[in-house]
Amino acid sequence: MEYGNRIAEILSETAFSFSPNEYISIHRKLFQGIYKHAGKIRNYNITKKEWVLDGKTVLYGSASELQATLEYDFSQERNFSYRGLSMDDIIRHLAVFVSRLWQIHIFGEGNTRTTAFFLLSI
Repeated sequence: MEYGNRIAEILSETAFSFSPNEYISIHRKLFQGIYKHAGKIRNYNITKKEWVLDGKTVLYGSASELQATLEYDFSQERNFSYRGLSMDDIIRHLAVFVSRLWQIHIFGEGNTRTTAFFLLSI
């Protein structure tokens, strides 16, 4: 399946679960047949310069703690109440959640695209 078709297919899905498994599933669907590690949590530590941050290096999650960190961030977000918040406050809160999700960098490659698609699915 062509990469563009995968994107369209993922965006057209009506089923969604706000969970680490859904996040990992999006990575698998996006990159199956492209990366051998599609849908798999990395088991090694990484550091790299990020183009989205003008080449600056980010501290990513430790390989030994990736699953636990992902589950913690999802549980924190699941328990957060948006009730009474202004749209600006909601956007700020979601931006923090998404940036934390991205900074975990649970996959060897494809984290930015996976995180963007997950956000679009919420």
